[in-house]
Amino acid sequence: MSLTLADVPVGTKVEVVGYEGESLYEFKFISLGILPGDHVEIKSKSLFGGPIALKHGEWNFLALRKDYANKIIVKKLGE
Repeated sequence: MSLTLADVPVGTKVEVVGYEGESLYEFKFISLGILPGDHVEIKSKSLFGGPIALKHGEWNFLALRKDYANKIIVKKLGE
């Protein structure tokens, strides 16, 4: 089973590996600048399956729906 962005605890830094199953959301992720090889940090998670806040790069912050985050495959940095 692949680790997805939605599975990662707050404060964890990860590397984007790809998108689950050639996801229909792939174009959206690319347009947001979330590309394979990028490093992101989980900054916060909302209760009850709400948005997940990320830090992407030095200055970029964004929030993704949990169902979008479930489509982004990641690996923890240092593994």
